[in-house]
Parts: sequence; structure tokens; C-alpha cells
Amino acid sequence: MSANPLSPATQATLLLCSPLRAGRNKDVQPLSIGEFNELEKQLQRAGAGLEQLLEADTAPLLKKFPAAVDAEQVTALLGRGFMLSMAVETWQSAGVWVASRNESDYPERLLRLKQNAPPLIYGCGGKKLLSRGGLAIVGSRDVDAAGEEFTRRAAASAAREEMQVVSGGARGVDQLAMLAALEAGGTVVGVLADSLLRSATSGTAREAIQDGRLTLVSAFDPEAGFNVGNAMQRNKHIYALADFGLVVSSGYNEGGTWSGAIEQLEKLRLTPIFVRADDDVPEGNRQLLRRGALRFPSEPWPAALREMFAAADQKNPPPMETADLFALHEKPPEYRGGRR
Repeated sequence: MSANPLSPATQATLLLCSPLRAGRNKDVQPLSIGEFNELEKQLQRAGAGLEQLLEADTAPLLKKFPAAVDAEQVTALLGRGFMLSMAVETWQSAGVWVASRNESDYPERLLRLKQNAPPLIYGCGGKKLLSRGGLAIVGSRDVDAAGEEFTRRAAASAAREEMQVVSGGARGVDQLAMLAALEAGGTVVGVLADSLLRSATSGTAREAIQDGRLTLVSAFDPEAGFNVGNAMQRNKHIYALADFGLVVSSGYNEGGTWSGAIEQLEKLRLTPIFVRADDDVPEGNRQLLRRGALRFPSEPWPAALREMFAAADQKNPPPMETADLFALHEKPPEYRGGRR
């Protein structure tokens, strides 16, 4: 994170949505993404912005929409200024930055998630990698030897074609893909569900981050521990930051790899989903193919994987627009980028 002060909108979003674990306060629960979306929508209708919540007396403003928000909860969250300063100091010392959904440096690709775009994104490393897209390589933690070898070769091949690898940083397929891409000279975006602060300061990641070849991001507090719900939510962030997805190994009707792929195939459709389809793949891989995923070709692979991906992209229609009044694409142009 740069030493520049956070914008008022980002400060307000942090106070409302972050647990601020540096402060170790469990007395008040941060707003969920749905609650924050509703509050932001009501503020827009009242002609106000998040920054106005930092004013000395917010009671008159909150009274304008009593049924939409818990004014007592919001007031308590906004009163955590000291804990926010403690948390920011901890993040800055580790080189962790934060961007809120209303700022120009928020990853544009995440806005494809519309109302599911996380209000905050934390990261370590260059933000420019977040706009490059690439190949999301995902799979089970407990992958077999054949899957491990496939992961390494696929990630290295993508890197040699200058396709960035995007993955989740978890043990198994994710970590194997990230390491193989880096070793092949490629760039990598790791989308974490927990422990960003610890991962960003590890010796393994630090050198690649400093070289500008690795960026770690998370939609969750940098000091958060593992949480199944966060891990499930993280899957959509991986696909949103990529152009294509490759499932190496998936359980059937269980696990984050399966649920994330099904969400893309049947609901979000942000990226075409390819699946490893060798003879010895898990049942989940076969079932994903039956649900509409694309077969990843057997080796030897085409000289240019990009051509195969591009052809698949023509068959992947964008998701239908929703009528949700809060959908981010419906905000006035001046609202995006902190220029309200």
C-alpha cells in the first residue's frame, strides 16, 4: 500500500465492511456485501456519498432510510477510527494496499460481478497485472500425480505463450500452477481466501512480487484465517480476473472447484471453462463436461493455445443483464472512480 492517505470513500468502506482484525474487536459485525450494497443504494437515492458518513453527525442522514439499514450498527462501525488507523499501519508495513469499489484503481475486471463485486480488494504487488486477464487454473487440493504433472505443464505452456496464470493460492493444483508459471518466466495473480498478510511477507512470494511477476489479492481482511464461505466466494473472483478457466481436477457435486465451475457454467458465464479430460480424470471432470464445459485437448497441445481459447470465446455468450437497480453498470459515469 502506498503511503498516500486513503480516500474518504475507502475509509468509510473499510469501517463498514472490514473486521479490522488489527483492532481485535468482536463487539460489532461488519456489514455483509448485501447490506453494504443496500446502504450505498440508499445513499445514492438521497444524493449522498459514502464520504458523508464520516461527518461528525450522521444521524440525520441515516434517518432518511430507517428501514434499509441498522443505524445503530452503522454508527458503531463508523466509530472505529482508531482501529482503522492501527490496521492500516500494519498493512502498510507489509506493503499491502487496499482499494474500494468506488475508486479508479479498483480492478475493473471485478466489476463484471456487478452487485457481487467485493466492496474492498486488498493486495500486494503491482495492480497492473489485475487488468491482464489470463488463464485461471484451478483444481482440488488433493490432486493425483497425473494431475500434478498436467498442472505444471499447462501452467508452463501458458507462461511461455505470455498468458498470465490466475489461481487461488491453495495447496494442490493452485500452488503448483502458480509456481510452474513463475518458474517458466510468466506472471501470476494469486487470489487468496485467507492470510494475505502472511503470504505477502513469505520469502517464496516476496521475490516474485518485487520483480513485478506476482500479485496477491484478496477480498477478505489481510489477517483473516481460513473460512469455507470465503473460499467459496473467492472462486468467482478468480474467474472474474481471468479470460479462460481450466479445471484440472474436481470432485463431483462437492468442493469449491466443483461449485465454482458450476456457478460459471450455469449462472455467471464470465469465462469459457475447459476441463482436463484424460482417461483417468475424477468423476467431477466428466460431469462438468456434461454440464457444458469444454474439453481441454490432449497433448501434444496446439502450437498456440490462444487460438483454441479465442475460438471458444466466440461460443461463450455474456451473462444476461439483470434489472437490479444497484448493478454497478447502472451507476452514473461520474460515480465510478471516486469522482462523485
